[in-house]
Amino acid sequence: MGWPLRKFVKIALIVCLAVTAVPVFLFALLWLWTSYKPAQAESFYQKNRLLNEMRTRQKDATNDSASARDALLQILPLGTDREAALAVLRREGFDCHNIPEPVTDTRLRQRFIEGRGLTNIPNDDRTGKNFVNCQAGSPNVYGYTTWIVDLEFGADGRLSEVGVATWNIFI
Repeated sequence: MGWPLRKFVKIALIVCLAVTAVPVFLFALLWLWTSYKPAQAESFYQKNRLLNEMRTRQKDATNDSASARDALLQILPLGTDREAALAVLRREGFDCHNIPEPVTDTRLRQRFIEGRGLTNIPNDDRTGKNFVNCQAGSPNVYGYTTWIVDLEFGADGRLSEVGVATWNIFI
């Protein structure tokens, strides 16, 4: 075998090995990722009791989760003091802010008013109520989950209504 043929075979062998190594490397990287991310998510949820209970009951993303709401209400029952409720949520990693009124409630009420040809609803029971929106992010295998909790407190500062939504964000 002549020198140019040996050099060609050597280069062809190196190219074939390199082409074969790329999929093997990518497969190994994917395997490591799918091993690491679930463990990271499980560790997070083990540290956050409330979020763990909510996740156990609500695995899929939804804008209105009755099952996650029930889990939340077992830990924060209706009638809970505002400061106590917010303290529990902040310990779980939620970031909470006062809001004028949940956007969905505002839109729903506006559609109700427009559908009936009304211009004003007297004795609206929204007066004296306080609305708080709390959000937390948690890891999942392909991105993260955003937990959204809307709280309504009566004029007495007690929890009167709760809504829970979950969104899976893929990155």
